[in-house]
Parts: sequence; C-alpha cells; structure tokens
Amino acid sequence: MAIIVGGTNDGWCKSGHGSWSSSRNHAGDSFDSNNNIDAAAVACYYFARRGNYSQIRAFFEFPTTGISVAPSAATLKISGTGSNTADVIVVRSEQGGTLAAGDFNSFPAAAVTALGNSDGSGAGTFAGISGLTYSAEIATWSTSGYNDIALNATALADMASLSLFKVCLMEYDYDYLDIAGGSPSNRIGLRWTENGDTKWPYIDYTAAVTVTDNATFFGANF
Repeated sequence: MAIIVGGTNDGWCKSGHGSWSSSRNHAGDSFDSNNNIDAAAVACYYFARRGNYSQIRAFFEFPTTGISVAPSAATLKISGTGSNTADVIVVRSEQGGTLAAGDFNSFPAAAVTALGNSDGSGAGTFAGISGLTYSAEIATWSTSGYNDIALNATALADMASLSLFKVCLMEYDYDYLDIAGGSPSNRIGLRWTENGDTKWPYIDYTAAVTVTDNATFFGANF
C-alpha cells in the first residue's frame, strides 16, 4: 500500500441563495481555502422562510505524477467532524491552481451542461455522465474518525493519466441528482490538509502489479 497526502489547495465553494436552478448552476458566491476544520464543508440547504436554496461543495487535489499505471485499488480517506446528516459522492473536478469562488462549478464540460439543465426534478442530474463519477454514494459519515471512500475504475485510470488528481465531494440526494430539497441540517463536516495533525485527507492505494514474462520457448531448456 502507498499513500498520497492531499495538497493545501483544498477547501469549500458555496453558491449564492436563489431558486433551485440558479443556486445549483451558480458562478460561485464565496469560498474558503484556509480553514483547518469545517463543520459544514458539504451541504445542500433549503431556507423555508426565504423559499430559496444554497449548496456547498468541497474540493481536493492529490499529486499523482508518480503513478503511471492505474492502481489496482484506492481509497480516499477523509477525517470527519461536526455534522453527518448528508449523503455524499465523489466526482471529477477541474478547479484552478488557487481555489476561488468561481470553482463552485468547475467540472468537465458534460457536467457543466447538466448544471445548465437544472430544474429540481432530475433533468440536470450528474448520474450517467461518462468519466465524471469517482465513487458510489456514501450514506454514512463518521464525525470521530476517517471515512473510507472506495474509488472506482474511472478514478483509478485518472490517477494514472493526470499529474494532479482533482476531486469534488458533493451532496448526493439533492445536488448530484438535481432534486430540489434539503434543509439546514443536510450537511457533513471534515478536516482539511491545513489541519496538520495527521488527520489530513489522503489516498491509500495499491499499485498495479507489473508482470515480466521470462518464459522460454517449449523445449528450450533441457
């Protein structure tokens, strides 16, 4: 097993308050890339009195220049804290070298198109977009230890092909699926790389086994 510790260009990006479609497909309202811990690093909010919505998405990056062949397995490990009332999922992201509010919607082109189709009834779902989803839905979240998120074959291939492996952890039931809903309690908390107390995000992976064929022709050895 080997590990890759996340880079310090991690943090959350938040949309502005608005209708479901305008908040999910938002240019980004605010962000924070310097916190050690956030009790609400991923969230999907519905404000009943205002009748509007807001989302928070968490972004991470991992240097993968040393990986040239897709690992046989990999687990994204994130230390939880604070809240644990949202289901989450990992997707590919394309945030800039310095995280900014505008990275709220920094995804591959097909996902950006889906965001533009947001209607709160699933027209803009991320499900089924080729090359985007890196994990299954995570339905439980520990606030007292590491959360182990198994990365799928798409993620393993990208770890080998990309020099910087970038991911977004986003709310699943509403944000990922484009289903209008959520509440102020629909969120999870986590520790960032800046936490610096050995509870930073990292990837634990198993390198692919390279087989060298030293077989000789039949009958060559007597």
